[in-house]
Amino acid sequence: MSEASEPSALPTREQAAEPAHPLRKIFDHANDAILLIDPERDRILEANTQASRMLGYDPAELTRDVRVSSVHPHEMERLRQFAQDVKARGQGWTDELSCMRKDGLQLPSEISASVVQVDGRDCIVAMVRDVSARKAAEAALRRSEARFRAFVENAGDGFFLVASDGRILDTNSRAAEMLGYQRAEELVGRSVLEIDVGLTPETFAQLLAELEIDQPKLLESRHRRRDGSVFPSEVSLCAHGEAQAPSYIALLRDVSQRKTAEAAIARLAEMGEFAAMMVHQIRNPLSTLRMALDYLGRQSLTDAASKRLTLAQRESDRLGRLLEDVLAYAGRRTVSPEPVALDALIRALLPSLQALPSVADRRLQVDLGVPETEIQADPTQLREVLINLVVNACEAVAAGEPVSLRTARQPGTASPMIEVRNGGEPIPPEVLARIGKPFFSTKDTGNGLGVAYVRRVAAAHHWVFSLESTADSGTVARLLL
Repeated sequence: MSEASEPSALPTREQAAEPAHPLRKIFDHANDAILLIDPERDRILEANTQASRMLGYDPAELTRDVRVSSVHPHEMERLRQFAQDVKARGQGWTDELSCMRKDGLQLPSEISASVVQVDGRDCIVAMVRDVSARKAAEAALRRSEARFRAFVENAGDGFFLVASDGRILDTNSRAAEMLGYQRAEELVGRSVLEIDVGLTPETFAQLLAELEIDQPKLLESRHRRRDGSVFPSEVSLCAHGEAQAPSYIALLRDVSQRKTAEAAIARLAEMGEFAAMMVHQIRNPLSTLRMALDYLGRQSLTDAASKRLTLAQRESDRLGRLLEDVLAYAGRRTVSPEPVALDALIRALLPSLQALPSVADRRLQVDLGVPETEIQADPTQLREVLINLVVNACEAVAAGEPVSLRTARQPGTASPMIEVRNGGEPIPPEVLARIGKPFFSTKDTGNGLGVAYVRRVAAAHHWVFSLESTADSGTVARLLL
Protein backbone atom coordinates (compact mmCIF):
# COMPACT_ATOMS: atom_id res chain seq x y z
CA MET A 1 0.00 0.00 0.00
CA SER A 2 1.35 3.38 -0.96
CA GLU A 3 1.88 6.14 1.62
CA ALA A 4 -1.01 8.03 0.04
CA SER A 5 -3.41 5.21 0.86
CA GLU A 6 -2.28 3.97 4.28
CA PRO A 7 -4.78 1.59 5.90
CA SER A 8 -6.89 2.88 8.79
CA ALA A 9 -8.92 1.09 11.46
CA LEU A 10 -11.12 4.16 11.81
CA PRO A 11 -12.84 6.07 9.01
CA THR A 12 -10.83 9.11 8.02
CA ARG A 13 -12.43 12.53 7.92
CA GLU A 14 -12.60 12.23 4.12
CA GLN A 15 -14.07 8.71 4.33
CA ALA A 16 -16.57 9.48 7.08
CA ALA A 17 -20.13 9.49 5.83
CA GLU A 18 -22.98 11.47 7.26
CA PRO A 19 -23.83 11.13 10.03
CA ALA A 20 -20.28 11.02 11.56
CA HIS A 21 -19.14 7.66 12.84
CA PRO A 22 -19.42 7.65 16.71
CA LEU A 23 -15.92 6.14 17.06
CA ARG A 24 -14.49 9.10 15.18
CA LYS A 25 -16.00 11.52 17.73
CA ILE A 26 -14.53 9.55 20.63
CA PHE A 27 -11.20 9.37 18.84
CA ASP A 28 -11.04 13.10 18.05
CA HIS A 29 -12.24 14.45 21.43
CA ALA A 30 -10.49 12.11 23.87
CA ASN A 31 -8.45 13.78 26.65
CA ASP A 32 -5.54 11.42 26.02
CA ALA A 33 -3.46 11.31 22.86
CA ILE A 34 -4.54 8.39 20.63
CA LEU A 35 -2.30 7.14 17.86
CA LEU A 36 -2.76 4.31 15.41
CA ILE A 37 0.73 3.09 14.53
CA ASP A 38 2.31 0.45 12.33
CA PRO A 39 5.46 -0.44 14.28
CA GLU A 40 6.88 -2.61 11.51
CA ARG A 41 6.76 0.23 8.99
CA ASP A 42 7.62 2.92 11.60
CA ARG A 43 4.52 4.91 10.66
CA ILE A 44 1.81 6.88 12.47
CA LEU A 45 -1.37 6.06 10.57
CA GLU A 46 -3.84 8.15 12.56
CA ALA A 47 -3.60 10.67 15.42
CA ASN A 48 -6.24 12.64 17.30
CA THR A 49 -6.24 16.33 18.17
CA GLN A 50 -4.81 15.74 21.65
CA ALA A 51 -1.86 13.84 20.11
CA SER A 52 -1.11 16.83 17.88
CA ARG A 53 -1.24 19.17 20.87
CA MET A 54 0.89 16.95 23.06
CA LEU A 55 3.61 16.35 20.45
CA GLY A 56 3.55 19.85 19.00
CA TYR A 57 2.82 18.92 15.35
CA ASP A 58 0.05 19.90 12.95
CA PRO A 59 -2.40 16.99 12.52
CA ALA A 60 -1.50 16.48 8.85
CA GLU A 61 2.21 16.80 9.56
CA LEU A 62 2.02 14.17 12.28
CA THR A 63 0.68 11.45 9.96
CA ARG A 64 2.53 12.56 6.85
CA ASP A 65 6.08 13.26 8.04
CA VAL A 66 6.59 12.01 11.59
CA ARG A 67 7.95 8.54 12.23
CA VAL A 68 7.41 6.53 15.38
CA SER A 69 11.19 6.42 15.80
CA SER A 70 11.36 10.24 15.86
CA VAL A 71 8.90 10.28 18.78
CA HIS A 72 10.99 7.68 20.66
CA PRO A 73 14.52 8.31 19.31
CA HIS A 74 16.34 6.95 22.37
CA GLU A 75 13.95 4.15 23.27
CA MET A 76 13.39 2.16 20.09
CA GLU A 77 14.70 -1.06 21.55
CA ARG A 78 12.36 -0.75 24.53
CA LEU A 79 9.48 0.33 22.24
CA ARG A 80 9.97 -2.72 19.97
CA GLN A 81 9.93 -5.00 23.01
CA PHE A 82 6.74 -3.33 24.25
CA ALA A 83 5.12 -3.70 20.78
CA GLN A 84 6.05 -7.40 20.70
CA ASP A 85 4.56 -7.93 24.15
CA VAL A 86 1.36 -6.15 23.10
CA LYS A 87 1.08 -8.27 19.94
CA ALA A 88 1.70 -11.44 21.91
CA ARG A 89 -0.92 -10.67 24.58
CA GLY A 90 -3.27 -8.53 22.53
CA GLN A 91 -2.82 -5.54 24.88
CA GLY A 92 -0.33 -3.96 27.25
CA TRP A 93 0.56 -1.02 29.49
CA THR A 94 3.78 0.78 30.37
CA ASP A 95 4.98 3.94 32.10
CA GLU A 96 8.62 3.39 31.13
CA LEU A 97 8.48 5.18 27.77
CA SER A 98 8.60 8.87 26.97
CA CYS A 99 7.61 10.90 23.92
CA MET A 100 9.73 13.58 22.29
CA ARG A 101 7.90 16.68 21.15
CA LYS A 102 8.72 18.56 17.97
CA ASP A 103 10.59 21.17 20.07
CA GLY A 104 12.79 18.44 21.60
CA LEU A 105 11.12 18.37 25.04
CA GLN A 106 10.94 14.87 26.50
CA LEU A 107 7.56 13.97 28.03
CA PRO A 108 7.31 11.06 30.47
CA SER A 109 4.34 9.03 29.32
CA GLU A 110 1.90 6.37 30.37
CA ILE A 111 0.85 4.19 27.39
CA SER A 112 -2.03 1.76 27.13
CA ALA A 113 -1.98 -0.22 23.85
CA SER A 114 -3.95 -2.92 22.07
CA VAL A 115 -3.70 -4.76 18.75
CA VAL A 116 -6.02 -3.98 15.83
CA GLN A 117 -6.12 -5.44 12.35
CA VAL A 118 -5.72 -2.92 9.53
CA ASP A 119 -5.93 -4.42 6.03
CA GLY A 120 -4.66 -7.73 7.37
CA ARG A 121 -1.73 -6.21 9.24
CA ASP A 122 -1.22 -6.16 13.01
CA CYS A 123 -1.17 -2.52 14.05
CA ILE A 124 -1.37 -0.93 17.48
CA VAL A 125 -3.76 1.64 18.94
CA ALA A 126 -1.89 3.50 21.68
CA MET A 127 -3.52 5.79 24.23
CA VAL A 128 -0.77 8.08 25.52
CA ARG A 129 -1.01 10.25 28.61
CA ASP A 130 1.49 12.98 29.48
CA VAL A 131 2.39 12.29 33.12
CA SER A 132 4.96 15.10 33.52
CA ALA A 133 2.93 16.83 36.22
CA ARG A 134 2.34 13.58 38.09
CA LYS A 135 6.01 12.58 37.87
CA ALA A 136 7.03 16.02 39.12
CA ALA A 137 4.57 15.73 42.00
CA GLU A 138 5.85 12.24 42.84
CA ALA A 139 9.45 13.47 42.76
CA ALA A 140 8.50 16.41 44.99
CA LEU A 141 6.73 14.01 47.34
CA ARG A 142 9.80 11.74 47.47
CA ARG A 143 12.00 14.75 48.24
CA SER A 144 9.57 15.90 50.89
CA GLU A 145 9.47 12.43 52.44
CA ALA A 146 13.27 12.28 52.37
CA ARG A 147 13.50 15.67 54.10
CA PHE A 148 10.91 14.61 56.66
CA ARG A 149 12.73 11.33 57.32
CA ALA A 150 16.02 13.22 57.69
CA PHE A 151 14.33 15.59 60.12
CA VAL A 152 12.84 12.73 62.10
CA GLU A 153 16.10 10.78 62.20
CA ASN A 154 18.10 13.80 63.34
CA ALA A 155 15.57 15.11 65.83
CA GLY A 156 16.60 15.39 69.46
CA ASP A 157 13.33 13.79 70.57
CA GLY A 158 12.08 10.27 70.06
CA PHE A 159 9.48 10.04 67.29
CA PHE A 160 6.64 7.51 67.28
CA LEU A 161 3.83 6.86 64.83
CA VAL A 162 1.21 4.95 66.81
CA ALA A 163 -1.96 3.13 65.76
CA SER A 164 -5.21 3.48 67.69
CA ASP A 165 -4.62 0.10 69.34
CA GLY A 166 -1.26 1.31 70.71
CA ARG A 167 1.01 -0.51 68.25
CA ILE A 168 4.12 1.40 67.22
CA LEU A 169 4.04 1.75 63.42
CA ASP A 170 7.23 3.76 62.94
CA THR A 171 9.92 5.37 65.06
CA ASN A 172 13.38 6.92 64.79
CA SER A 173 16.91 6.16 65.94
CA ARG A 174 16.73 8.66 68.80
CA ALA A 175 13.75 6.80 70.29
CA ALA A 176 15.65 3.51 70.10
CA GLU A 177 18.72 5.08 71.70
CA MET A 178 16.63 6.67 74.46
CA LEU A 179 14.94 3.38 75.28
CA GLY A 180 18.09 1.25 75.04
CA TYR A 181 17.43 -0.58 71.75
CA GLN A 182 20.03 -1.15 69.04
CA ARG A 183 17.75 -0.37 66.10
CA ALA A 184 14.51 1.51 65.60
CA GLU A 185 13.01 -1.56 63.92
CA GLU A 186 13.08 -3.40 67.26
CA LEU A 187 10.39 -1.05 68.56
CA VAL A 188 8.06 -1.37 65.57
CA GLY A 189 5.11 -3.62 66.39
CA ARG A 190 5.47 -3.24 70.14
CA SER A 191 2.76 -1.62 72.22
CA VAL A 192 3.28 1.77 73.84
CA LEU A 193 1.99 0.15 77.03
CA GLU A 194 5.28 -1.79 77.17
CA ILE A 195 7.39 1.37 77.33
CA ASP A 196 5.15 3.95 79.05
CA VAL A 197 5.01 3.09 82.75
CA GLY A 198 2.14 5.48 83.42
CA LEU A 199 -0.28 3.98 80.89
CA THR A 200 -2.88 1.28 81.27
CA PRO A 201 -5.26 0.11 78.52
CA GLU A 202 -8.01 2.17 80.16
CA THR A 203 -6.02 5.39 80.56
CA PHE A 204 -4.62 5.02 77.02
CA ALA A 205 -8.13 4.67 75.54
CA GLN A 206 -9.33 7.66 77.56
CA LEU A 207 -6.33 9.73 76.43
CA LEU A 208 -7.00 9.01 72.76
CA ALA A 209 -10.68 9.85 73.19
CA GLU A 210 -9.74 13.28 74.53
CA LEU A 211 -7.47 14.18 71.60
CA GLU A 212 -8.63 16.44 68.78
CA ILE A 213 -7.19 16.27 65.27
CA ASP A 214 -4.00 18.37 64.95
CA GLN A 215 -4.29 19.62 68.55
CA PRO A 216 -1.18 18.40 70.42
CA LYS A 217 -1.35 17.58 74.09
CA LEU A 218 1.68 17.75 76.41
CA LEU A 219 1.96 15.06 79.08
CA GLU A 220 4.42 14.09 81.78
CA SER A 221 5.05 10.39 82.29
CA ARG A 222 7.76 7.81 82.93
CA HIS A 223 9.21 5.47 80.34
CA ARG A 224 10.86 2.08 80.70
CA ARG A 225 14.13 1.26 78.97
CA ARG A 226 14.90 -2.19 77.60
CA ASP A 227 16.97 -3.01 80.71
CA GLY A 228 13.99 -2.21 82.96
CA SER A 229 15.22 1.13 84.27
CA VAL A 230 12.76 4.02 84.25
CA PHE A 231 13.28 7.71 83.44
CA PRO A 232 11.02 10.77 83.72
CA SER A 233 9.64 11.82 80.36
CA GLU A 234 7.63 14.45 78.55
CA VAL A 235 5.38 13.41 75.65
CA SER A 236 3.73 15.61 73.04
CA LEU A 237 0.87 13.58 71.55
CA CYS A 238 -1.16 14.60 68.50
CA ALA A 239 -3.88 12.91 66.44
CA HIS A 240 -3.74 13.36 62.67
CA GLY A 241 -5.54 12.11 59.60
CA GLU A 242 -9.25 11.40 59.37
CA ALA A 243 -11.30 11.85 62.53
CA GLN A 244 -12.96 8.46 61.96
CA ALA A 245 -9.65 6.58 61.76
CA PRO A 246 -6.78 8.76 63.00
CA SER A 247 -3.16 7.85 63.61
CA TYR A 248 -1.15 9.36 66.42
CA ILE A 249 2.24 11.08 66.48
CA ALA A 250 4.12 11.15 69.77
CA LEU A 251 7.35 13.02 70.53
CA LEU A 252 9.22 11.64 73.53
CA ARG A 253 11.74 13.66 75.53
CA ASP A 254 13.93 12.40 78.36
CA VAL A 255 13.67 15.11 81.05
CA SER A 256 15.99 13.46 83.59
CA GLN A 257 18.53 16.29 83.42
CA ARG A 258 15.82 18.94 83.62
CA LYS A 259 14.26 17.28 86.67
CA THR A 260 17.69 17.05 88.31
CA ALA A 261 18.30 20.73 87.57
CA GLU A 262 14.87 21.68 88.91
CA ALA A 263 15.57 19.74 92.09
CA ALA A 264 18.95 21.48 92.41
CA ILE A 265 17.33 24.88 91.91
CA ALA A 266 14.71 24.06 94.52
CA ARG A 267 17.48 22.97 96.88
CA LEU A 268 19.36 26.21 96.25
CA ALA A 269 16.18 28.16 96.92
CA GLU A 270 15.83 26.30 100.21
CA MET A 271 19.45 27.10 101.03
CA GLY A 272 18.81 30.76 100.21
CA GLU A 273 15.82 30.81 102.54
CA PHE A 274 17.92 29.07 105.19
CA ALA A 275 20.75 31.58 104.76
CA ALA A 276 18.33 34.50 105.06
CA MET A 277 16.83 32.97 108.19
CA MET A 278 20.29 32.43 109.70
CA VAL A 279 21.26 36.03 108.94
CA HIS A 280 18.21 37.28 110.78
CA GLN A 281 18.93 34.93 113.68
CA ILE A 282 22.57 36.10 113.92
CA ARG A 283 21.89 39.83 113.50
CA ASN A 284 19.89 40.15 116.72
CA PRO A 285 22.57 38.76 119.08
CA LEU A 286 25.23 40.61 117.05
CA SER A 287 23.40 43.87 117.67
CA THR A 288 23.40 43.06 121.40
CA LEU A 289 27.13 42.33 121.33
CA ARG A 290 27.79 45.59 119.44
CA MET A 291 25.81 47.55 122.04
CA ALA A 292 27.88 45.89 124.78
CA LEU A 293 31.11 46.79 122.97
CA ASP A 294 29.97 50.39 122.59
CA TYR A 295 29.15 50.50 126.31
CA LEU A 296 32.62 49.20 127.16
CA GLY A 297 34.09 51.84 124.87
CA ARG A 298 32.66 54.53 127.13
CA GLN A 299 34.45 53.08 130.17
CA SER A 300 37.99 53.76 131.35
CA LEU A 301 40.17 51.03 129.89
CA THR A 302 43.85 50.35 129.75
CA ASP A 303 45.59 50.86 126.43
CA ALA A 304 45.77 47.11 125.84
CA ALA A 305 42.07 46.67 126.61
CA SER A 306 41.18 49.64 124.42
CA LYS A 307 43.08 48.14 121.48
CA ARG A 308 41.31 44.82 121.92
CA LEU A 309 37.96 46.61 122.14
CA THR A 310 38.65 48.52 118.92
CA LEU A 311 39.56 45.27 117.15
CA ALA A 312 36.36 43.63 118.44
CA GLN A 313 34.27 46.59 117.24
CA ARG A 314 35.92 46.51 113.81
CA GLU A 315 35.33 42.77 113.45
CA SER A 316 31.77 43.20 114.66
CA ASP A 317 31.21 45.80 111.93
CA ARG A 318 32.79 43.50 109.34
CA LEU A 319 30.55 40.63 110.42
CA GLY A 320 27.54 42.94 110.17
CA ARG A 321 28.48 43.95 106.61
CA LEU A 322 29.02 40.31 105.69
CA LEU A 323 25.56 39.43 106.99
CA GLU A 324 24.04 42.26 104.95
CA ASP A 325 25.87 41.06 101.82
CA VAL A 326 24.78 37.46 102.37
CA LEU A 327 21.20 38.59 102.84
CA ALA A 328 21.32 40.68 99.65
CA TYR A 329 22.85 37.82 97.64
CA ALA A 330 20.72 34.99 99.04
CA GLY A 331 17.45 36.89 98.82
CA ARG A 332 15.01 36.20 96.00
CA ARG A 333 15.62 38.39 92.93
CA THR A 334 12.09 39.66 92.44
CA VAL A 335 12.36 42.45 89.90
CA SER A 336 9.85 45.31 89.94
CA PRO A 337 10.75 47.19 86.77
CA GLU A 338 9.59 50.69 86.03
CA PRO A 339 10.73 53.47 83.66
CA VAL A 340 13.98 54.87 85.02
CA ALA A 341 15.81 57.91 83.63
CA LEU A 342 19.33 56.48 83.83
CA ASP A 343 21.40 59.66 84.02
CA ALA A 344 18.95 61.29 86.44
CA LEU A 345 19.13 58.26 88.78
CA ILE A 346 22.94 58.38 88.79
CA ARG A 347 22.96 62.16 89.34
CA ALA A 348 20.67 61.73 92.36
CA LEU A 349 22.86 58.91 93.71
CA LEU A 350 26.14 60.84 93.47
CA PRO A 351 26.00 62.57 96.90
CA SER A 352 25.48 59.23 98.64
CA LEU A 353 28.26 57.63 96.57
CA GLN A 354 30.77 60.38 97.27
CA ALA A 355 30.04 60.21 100.99
CA LEU A 356 31.13 56.55 101.23
CA PRO A 357 34.52 56.20 102.96
CA SER A 358 36.04 54.13 100.14
CA VAL A 359 34.93 56.69 97.54
CA ALA A 360 35.47 59.98 99.40
CA ASP A 361 39.26 60.10 98.95
CA ARG A 362 39.29 58.92 95.30
CA ARG A 363 38.69 61.15 92.28
CA LEU A 364 35.31 59.99 90.97
CA GLN A 365 34.93 61.23 87.38
CA VAL A 366 31.34 61.11 86.10
CA ASP A 367 30.37 61.39 82.42
CA LEU A 368 26.63 61.05 81.79
CA GLY A 369 26.00 60.59 78.05
CA VAL A 370 22.35 59.46 77.73
CA PRO A 371 20.37 62.35 79.27
CA GLU A 372 17.04 61.59 77.56
CA THR A 373 17.15 57.79 77.90
CA GLU A 374 14.78 55.75 80.04
CA ILE A 375 15.23 52.05 80.76
CA GLN A 376 13.00 49.45 82.39
CA ALA A 377 14.69 48.59 85.69
CA ASP A 378 14.14 48.03 89.38
CA PRO A 379 15.54 51.36 90.68
CA THR A 380 16.49 50.00 94.10
CA GLN A 381 18.48 47.13 92.63
CA LEU A 382 20.09 49.40 90.01
CA ARG A 383 21.30 51.75 92.77
CA GLU A 384 22.80 48.81 94.68
CA VAL A 385 24.54 47.63 91.51
CA LEU A 386 26.06 51.10 90.92
CA ILE A 387 27.22 51.35 94.54
CA ASN A 388 28.84 47.90 94.35
CA LEU A 389 30.65 48.65 91.10
CA VAL A 390 31.92 52.09 92.16
CA VAL A 391 33.01 50.91 95.63
CA ASN A 392 34.86 47.91 94.15
CA ALA A 393 36.65 50.16 91.65
CA CYS A 394 37.62 52.68 94.35
CA GLU A 395 38.91 49.98 96.68
CA ALA A 396 41.13 48.67 93.85
CA VAL A 397 43.15 51.94 93.60
CA ALA A 398 45.04 54.13 96.04
CA ALA A 399 43.70 57.34 97.56
CA GLY A 400 43.72 60.20 95.09
CA GLU A 401 43.56 57.91 92.04
CA PRO A 402 40.80 58.42 89.46
CA VAL A 403 37.78 56.17 88.97
CA SER A 404 35.37 56.87 86.12
CA LEU A 405 31.63 56.26 85.92
CA ARG A 406 30.03 56.91 82.56
CA THR A 407 26.90 56.19 80.57
CA ALA A 408 26.89 56.00 76.77
CA ARG A 409 25.34 54.30 73.75
CA GLN A 410 26.57 50.84 72.89
CA PRO A 411 28.68 51.07 69.72
CA GLY A 412 26.50 50.68 66.63
CA THR A 413 23.20 50.63 68.56
CA ALA A 414 20.84 52.96 70.40
CA SER A 415 20.96 50.84 73.57
CA PRO A 416 22.54 52.40 76.68
CA MET A 417 25.39 51.01 78.75
CA ILE A 418 27.10 51.76 82.05
CA GLU A 419 30.89 51.59 82.46
CA VAL A 420 32.93 51.81 85.65
CA ARG A 421 36.69 51.98 85.07
CA ASN A 422 39.70 52.05 87.35
CA GLY A 423 43.46 51.93 86.83
CA GLY A 424 46.04 50.05 88.84
CA GLU A 425 47.58 46.68 88.15
CA PRO A 426 45.60 44.52 85.69
CA ILE A 427 43.84 41.50 87.12
CA PRO A 428 45.41 38.22 85.90
CA PRO A 429 43.10 36.22 83.59
CA GLU A 430 42.91 33.23 85.95
CA VAL A 431 41.81 35.54 88.78
CA LEU A 432 39.45 37.56 86.55
CA ALA A 433 37.60 34.35 85.63
CA ARG A 434 36.80 33.71 89.30
CA ILE A 435 35.64 37.20 90.26
CA GLY A 436 31.92 37.14 90.94
CA LYS A 437 31.97 33.74 92.60
CA PRO A 438 30.66 34.04 96.18
CA PHE A 439 33.38 34.36 98.81
CA PHE A 440 36.20 34.72 96.30
CA SER A 441 37.88 38.11 96.66
CA THR A 442 41.28 39.69 96.01
CA LYS A 443 40.78 42.07 98.97
CA ASP A 444 41.69 41.17 102.54
CA THR A 445 38.31 42.28 103.85
CA GLY A 446 36.26 41.28 100.78
CA ASN A 447 33.81 38.42 100.48
CA GLY A 448 33.17 38.39 96.70
CA LEU A 449 29.45 38.90 97.16
CA GLY A 450 29.39 42.40 95.64
CA VAL A 451 30.14 41.33 92.05
CA ALA A 452 28.10 38.14 92.58
CA TYR A 453 25.14 40.37 93.48
CA VAL A 454 25.70 42.48 90.35
CA ARG A 455 25.67 39.35 88.19
CA ARG A 456 22.41 38.14 89.74
CA VAL A 457 20.67 41.49 89.26
CA ALA A 458 21.94 41.69 85.67
CA ALA A 459 20.62 38.19 84.94
CA ALA A 460 17.24 39.02 86.49
CA HIS A 461 16.97 42.10 84.23
CA HIS A 462 18.35 40.29 81.14
CA TRP A 463 21.30 42.67 81.02
CA VAL A 464 24.79 41.63 79.95
CA PHE A 465 27.55 42.13 82.53
CA SER A 466 31.23 41.88 81.62
CA LEU A 467 34.51 42.50 83.40
CA GLU A 468 37.73 43.21 81.50
CA SER A 469 41.20 44.06 82.74
CA THR A 470 44.28 45.00 80.73
CA ALA A 471 47.41 47.07 81.35
CA ASP A 472 46.35 49.59 78.68
CA SER A 473 42.70 50.21 79.54
CA GLY A 474 42.63 49.24 83.22
CA THR A 475 39.77 47.28 84.73
CA VAL A 476 36.36 47.94 83.17
CA ALA A 477 33.03 46.70 84.53
CA ARG A 478 30.37 47.10 81.83
CA LEU A 479 26.59 46.66 81.90
CA LEU A 480 24.83 46.47 78.55
CA LEU A 481 21.21 47.44 79.20
